Amino acid sequence: MQERFEDIEIKYLYLQKTVDELSSVVIEQQKEIRELRHLVTLLGRKLKDVSAMPPFDPDEKPPHY
Repeated sequence: MQERFEDIEIKYLYLQKTVDELSSVVIEQQKEIRELRHLVTLLGRKLKDVSAMPPFDPDEKPPHY
């Protein structure tokens, strides 16, 4: 009976370690997802700004000419 409890305790400790490791991975992934969402938002704004600009005319002289 004692041996069985020890086996269960060992398995529990391994499971707890695995859960802790997985939790750390999930936390890191959540941080990365937040950062990527922020970057996507910024890129979307820049794209919107660029698409609102008048089209480029290669024959037009720059203002300093």
